[in-house]
Amino acid sequence: MISPPSEKNIAHIPPVIPTIGRQKINNHITTSKRLLYDNFVSDQRPWVIAFSGGKDSTLLLQLVYEMLLEVGPQHQKPVHVITSDTRVEPPNIEQYLQKNLTQLAKHASQSNLELAVHIVRPDVDQGFWGNLIGKGYPPPTRWFRWCTTKMKIKPVRKVVDSIVAEHGSVILLLGTRMDESANRSRQMRNREYSSRGLNPHHEIPNALVLQPISQWTTEQVWEYLFAYNPPPWNGNHDEMLHLYRQANSGECPVVTDLDTPPCGGNRFGCWTCTVIKEDKSMKGFIDAGEEWMQPLYEFRRWLKIIREDEGLVVLT
Repeated sequence: MISPPSEKNIAHIPPVIPTIGRQKINNHITTSKRLLYDNFVSDQRPWVIAFSGGKDSTLLLQLVYEMLLEVGPQHQKPVHVITSDTRVEPPNIEQYLQKNLTQLAKHASQSNLELAVHIVRPDVDQGFWGNLIGKGYPPPTRWFRWCTTKMKIKPVRKVVDSIVAEHGSVILLLGTRMDESANRSRQMRNREYSSRGLNPHHEIPNALVLQPISQWTTEQVWEYLFAYNPPPWNGNHDEMLHLYRQANSGECPVVTDLDTPPCGGNRFGCWTCTVIKEDKSMKGFIDAGEEWMQPLYEFRRWLKIIREDEGLVVLT
């Protein structure tokens, strides 16, 4: 059987996964869907799915959506899909997200599902350019990551808090997996879980967290996405897989707290990110033929150079 390689070699994803790959992941599909169904019917708390457009959140969204179709419109409750648009996303990633989420919202409406899509953005004065040019903030660094709170956490929290205010509580679904890293596995193992696999969010009041794909390996995620393509909302995983091949990249999750590491580097993230040393993701796009991104790549490098130039004199 041909299996997808690790994320380090994602540029060499094979074009096809044979049918036998479905047998290997059947147990994980069954376990995850059972966990989703049991939690879905156990109470009336609305669900919030953090969707970044990457492989893990796409797997999570597809499993949830398949479950919603299976239970039917007569057994629905509010489900919200939240995607973060910082206004400085790579243009090709932003275009893919817009297209995919438009198809999702349209299909959900036609299927009479109680599903809403939210693309959250920072207010103009909280965005990258409003802070950099308008307020004179220096480009972000590892020790001064003002961008994360202003551009990602606050817009997401605004929507989540409004849902909590209306319903009293919410369940936040995340596509985090123990297989991502030793640190992530340690964090997840150290949390206290209820009998339904829920744990309190450490920063959002009245929010519980559910991680339905926590036990999936990277290879199993890719096998599922190859074997169950296209997704039921009439989208297509091919474009996402193409983006991964081009950028040799990982995904940037929807951020709800400062424990989430910065994106950029070898992950899809803000094209202006000066927290990381080198934007390998954008460099991968350019090397794969997206030459129009070269000016963005050079501008980011210039921002980082002037940020780290201690001899630079700023006139006021």
